[in-house]
Amino acid sequence: MNIYLTVMGSGAASPTGKRHCSAQVLNIRGFKLLIDCAEGTQDRIRQHHLKLQSISTIVISHLHGDHFFGLPGLLSTMHLCGRTEPVSIVAPKGAKQVIETTFELTGNHIEYPIEWTEMDFEEGEQRVLENRKCTVDAFRIDHSVPTYGFRVTADALTYAYCCDTAYDEAILPHIEGADLLCLECTFANELAELAEQRKHLTAGQAGLLAQKAGVKQLLLTHLSARYKEPDVLLQQAREQYTNCIVASDGMRMEITANGTKMNDL
Repeated sequence: MNIYLTVMGSGAASPTGKRHCSAQVLNIRGFKLLIDCAEGTQDRIRQHHLKLQSISTIVISHLHGDHFFGLPGLLSTMHLCGRTEPVSIVAPKGAKQVIETTFELTGNHIEYPIEWTEMDFEEGEQRVLENRKCTVDAFRIDHSVPTYGFRVTADALTYAYCCDTAYDEAILPHIEGADLLCLECTFANELAELAEQRKHLTAGQAGLLAQKAGVKQLLLTHLSARYKEPDVLLQQAREQYTNCIVASDGMRMEITANGTKMNDL
């Protein structure tokens, strides 16, 4: 069983003409999992020929706007399009209050059920989703607000997602051996001090974590808008770990037991 990934946003902080902010969809035998939901995600879903109503589960890494602000609009549009099936949402504590308050103050009404799982733990790994298609385990990563990484396992395949995080080798057991690791790469090495202040990674640090974790391939994402072209980030990451690529909006990948490949789904 293969895992299909569509990247809908690969930029950091605010959208640009070339990169929208964090959002991606995993397709595991028809089970559609949305990871993060920046502003405009519903537009990106349609633009990349995915069916809005096919998404049944949403996981949110943290409540910064470039990972979360698209969720109220997405949920509202699902309602306006006649959705009746439940949506499961896994998110840090406080997300439910934000969504319910937004809908209350704006007069929106959602008729389909929303099944909430709010994460509130400091250490360790917790299973936040399990069904016949896959499991999703969450773990804390080091950022300026409570933030979680995710490890998605489908049979023998593993996809790991960590965005946003400072350099912290405590995440290594959670991403170890992943077939594909999607890891933030906000700054070039020259801005290491700024990365530390803002609890983000440099390209070199991202490559080093991938190398230490023994992953099969590294996908760099969450690029600062200051980098019009990602070549410098890719080069610096490859100095630590050679098998890496830079995410781009609209990129489609197939994760298989024999490695990953680009896939025009």
